[in-house]
Amino acid sequence: MASRRTKTVVGTSLGAGAIAAGAGAVAVARRGARSDATHPDGSHPWGHTAERLEAAVASDGTVLHVEIDEPKGSTRKGRPTVVLAHGFTLDLTSWARLRARLILEGYRVVCYDQRNHGLSGVGDHDHCTIEQLGRDLKAVLDAFAPEGPVVLVGHSMGGMTIMSLTGLYPDYVRERVKAVALVSTSAGGMGLVSVGFGKILDLFVVRFGPGLLRGLSARRTLWQSVRRVGREAEKAAVQRYGFGRKADDETLEHFSDVIFGTPLDTTAAFLPHLDDLDVRDALPGLARTEVLVIGGSRDELTPPSHSDEIVELVPHSAHVVVPGAGHLLPMERPEVVADEVLELIRRGISGATRKADRGSDADAVVRDTGDAVEEPA
Repeated sequence: MASRRTKTVVGTSLGAGAIAAGAGAVAVARRGARSDATHPDGSHPWGHTAERLEAAVASDGTVLHVEIDEPKGSTRKGRPTVVLAHGFTLDLTSWARLRARLILEGYRVVCYDQRNHGLSGVGDHDHCTIEQLGRDLKAVLDAFAPEGPVVLVGHSMGGMTIMSLTGLYPDYVRERVKAVALVSTSAGGMGLVSVGFGKILDLFVVRFGPGLLRGLSARRTLWQSVRRVGREAEKAAVQRYGFGRKADDETLEHFSDVIFGTPLDTTAAFLPHLDDLDVRDALPGLARTEVLVIGGSRDELTPPSHSDEIVELVPHSAHVVVPGAGHLLPMERPEVVADEVLELIRRGISGATRKADRGSDADAVVRDTGDAVEEPA
């Protein structure tokens, strides 16, 4: 058996199709890049501005919006490029705080908007699948990290994207990817989507929600009027399903705009694929890669049981549970995520724990960061 390192730290992508569907979510899909996205010039909340704005072309021709940050005043020789993949109904602004920390530490950062999200083009809805997202990530890597080591960090649907890449391109992952962080995500196989209403109502949302959302997408004016009246309800939904602790108003306003500004047709197209997800067969492809699995103990969208399943299948991974945190972990506890990702990168570079054969399971390591410690459910 491989050694397992589990931490409980105090401290969420919104695999938030559930938030969007459960609350009624989002604006209308249309061909081409969105004109109402929140970062047209590369500027983001919390003072971050991208150094370069680029584009990658996916295998089906969809244009993906890419942003690149180069470290200032430090050498990159031998250091990996860190590539960030956001979650469902989010965009790359969710990584603003992690990006700033990685740049400060001297790493080159590449992040992008997933297809039909943010500033990326709206591709065929039949291609709104986790498999296609894996191919999209490969297109971004080929275009903007064509050589040298890479580290992949994915939140919620972004984590699923990385697992899809692993299944599709195992040789690439084995040869190029030094470390992988899977944040608040799931490998599937147990029914993914949860909106906290119980099994029967959750099933209703997953099975019948897509049709409802497509119907709303045809009535854009009505939906925008509902949004104007229901602004506080939107923020309440993001707080309820995204955060374990009370978020500040700026954060809630920004991510309400991002989540509820995602095209309704995008939510409808992806939702069934998220619920039917099963990329567990891809996980053995990470056997020789340093892996971090991190999630919040109060995550209602991809509950801790989903992280536990990944750790069972990737037993050499470092397992970090953030007590009291919800699904939007990179936004709720960015300092914890940054600390763990930087430690992951150091392990990946050194290769200290990446071996073909590992020892027996180790005892869990619990780290108290000074807040009240809550054991994972």
